[in-house]
Amino acid sequence: MPTHRPPVSALGTAVLAAMLLTGCSSTTGATAPAVDAAKPLPTVVPTGVTLRIADQNDLLKTTLAAAGQDKDLPYKVSWSSFQGGPAVLEAFRAGAADVGFVSDAPVVFAQAHGQDARVVGVVQNSPDAVHLWTSPGNPARTVADLKGRKIAYTEGTTFQPAVLTALKNAGLKPADVTLVKLNPPEIPAALAAGQVDAGTLTEPLVSKYSTAYQDKGAHELDGDKGLTSGLQLLIAPGRAVADDATAAALADLAARFTRAELWITTHKDAWVQSYYVDSQKLPAAVGQAVVANNGTATIPDYATAATRLQKVTDVLTDAGVIGRLDIATAFDRRFDAVQAAAAKG
Repeated sequence: MPTHRPPVSALGTAVLAAMLLTGCSSTTGATAPAVDAAKPLPTVVPTGVTLRIADQNDLLKTTLAAAGQDKDLPYKVSWSSFQGGPAVLEAFRAGAADVGFVSDAPVVFAQAHGQDARVVGVVQNSPDAVHLWTSPGNPARTVADLKGRKIAYTEGTTFQPAVLTALKNAGLKPADVTLVKLNPPEIPAALAAGQVDAGTLTEPLVSKYSTAYQDKGAHELDGDKGLTSGLQLLIAPGRAVADDATAAALADLAARFTRAELWITTHKDAWVQSYYVDSQKLPAAVGQAVVANNGTATIPDYATAATRLQKVTDVLTDAGVIGRLDIATAFDRRFDAVQAAAAKG
């Protein structure tokens, strides 16, 4: 997600599940068909076009509205709100959505499964947003100290490559530890009970867990920085990008998305109020913690974004989660120019 990741309202301040947007894992490699980069993007949206957007907890919808980027659209919008990347990818498979808003993992798993999902929008957030915390009183101080111990994570989410990256950086293999699959809101409870030795957390779970257990010996591990790409993406099924009318609408959306993300970087308090307080009914402190955790968004060029996402892909490949995959083919480079122009404007 952008400089913010959406909370799951039903869990209150317990978790920001929408940052864990991803698809299912696979052991089969794949390469997306090449996009015809020589074909210019259509610039005129025909009358009567409706763009079906698969959102995450109304995050993109609120972002556009808060930044004033939802005005005078040259097309109609049909919004659907989901929790998690698998639901977005399923909407693509069902032909029910033309574009979706996800984090880095979904496009990787989609391509690994042979599902044609194209990147048509990119924003760069902090790669340090996922943290590894220990159970209370656990003596481990570094990731290397976790050899032979239990680590909780969420399979098929951003947490999965984060854990694998942490292990790789520490010179460990997945077989050197016991990986325990849990849903995000279950991880703090497992840590608190000592059922696992360490686990993946992001805000606001970090603040909530540290407040309750840091004085009991729980602590963040050294060596848990830079575990994710920090990318948040607009992705579209190949059929949507191939349709001229829909592609024109997607180009307009990508430009508005870019301007809205950059608006947030200079209006963080207003964004916290609009999304976390007004939309999600959460305390302002929760939103502020999430925004601080995710840093200030930038718009990277697609070559840079593809390189960063390839590192995530390779970690999953090296661990045997997916087959060999060239993720750069998932980026429709024509939208790179759209975002660059919008960022300058």
